[in-house]
Amino acid sequence: MNTALPAYYHPTTVCFVDDNHSFLRSLSIDMPDDLPYISFLTPEEALEEVNQPQPLPPLAERCFSMDISSREPVVEFNMGALEQEIKQISRFQRLSVLLVDYAMPTMDGLEFCAEVRDRDVQIALLTGVADEKTAVAAFNAGLIDRYIPKSALSTRPGLMPHLESLKNAYFSQFSARLNDILALDPPRFMTEPAFADRFGRIVAEQRIVEYYLTRDPWGYLMLRADGSLVRLVVVSPEEQAAHIAIARAHDAPPDIQANLVSGSLLLQGYEHPEDYLGHEPYPWKENVLPAERVTGNVVWLVGIDEAPPMDIDFDPAQSSFNKFLQQRRPVV
Repeated sequence: MNTALPAYYHPTTVCFVDDNHSFLRSLSIDMPDDLPYISFLTPEEALEEVNQPQPLPPLAERCFSMDISSREPVVEFNMGALEQEIKQISRFQRLSVLLVDYAMPTMDGLEFCAEVRDRDVQIALLTGVADEKTAVAAFNAGLIDRYIPKSALSTRPGLMPHLESLKNAYFSQFSARLNDILALDPPRFMTEPAFADRFGRIVAEQRIVEYYLTRDPWGYLMLRADGSLVRLVVVSPEEQAAHIAIARAHDAPPDIQANLVSGSLLLQGYEHPEDYLGHEPYPWKENVLPAERVTGNVVWLVGIDEAPPMDIDFDPAQSSFNKFLQQRRPVV
């Protein structure tokens, strides 16, 4: 089952393999500063690098679990594994996309692709006009994920749509695989085009570079390039009704109750009033967020917490994307 949004996403590294030094040089000149990439003139050197074992398996293999306590079993993140992930700066080194020239002297592109051990990486074969039939056959056989005329990559506007599409496919495959294996639907908002559109604008507005699906409350944990955290909280109509019931049962101030009913506020979901141990009255104003409506098949409430109380131990100065960009090695 394809989803509109992946369960998680973070910057990754792109690899170019081409024996044409001028072509690689032109790519390096036109490459965005915030796109990690490596390039190789020989397929043998490239294989030695791309087949290096990763420090950790993909996040989807380590931190998804099935919650069987709810009426409808759901896939959720283990926050301990998520903490482990964002503490590892090597996550940005993970290879997501390979762009490989077909016509190389010591090993052609298809021979190279057959030697790549990581079957999750998205592979695009760079072809000339004479190579197109071979590329189509390789695509149909599942050896490559895409073939691209080399002439289409001569400028950034030609290159970047291919890279963004391939990187999105890299992360989307993990969500799809989990759904297939567990025979479960993802959270409904992930399949809503209207939500995906608003999500993309939030990512741009908040300058988000990585995000991870979370539960309790449902939404995404997001990180900026400097490692600062943002929490996106997503509330379904059923959850909104539950929030209203909680506020009424625990005598929330009338204005809080009215705003929960109207959908202009939502409960953050971090601490239930029944679990509050403070001596003062429950701090309702500190536990609500301004909400906006996103209308798809149902009306979702979306809130943004720019200072979430996250119990995650990591040092942004050591494991942020900015830190990775500062210390990444030069292009081969």
